[in-house]
Amino acid sequence: MKIGKMRYRVTIQYPSDGVDDYGNSIDTWQDLTTVWADIQPVSGREYLTANQATSETQYKIYIRYIPNINAKMRIVHNEQIYEILAVLGDKRSNMLTIMCKEVV
Repeated sequence: MKIGKMRYRVTIQYPSDGVDDYGNSIDTWQDLTTVWADIQPVSGREYLTANQATSETQYKIYIRYIPNINAKMRIVHNEQIYEILAVLGDKRSNMLTIMCKEVV
């Protein structure tokens, strides 16, 4: 992959436990790192759930190799959140291909 295609700034986040103002445990997200990426749509579909139209779009996100990225994390670009489905590493080219689903 040519580095020039990596024109989107994305943040990789991991789940973390937090505490709200009342001392209750809550799930939060912490930033791991912010990197340049290429975001490519792969497929999309629409279906009915409880009589409501729902759409789902899957993406491939390409970034430089970073160790320990896994499917428990998520990627944020601007206001859009992507759930990581799989992480495919290619140490030969020093790149990661991350299969994601858009969270609506």
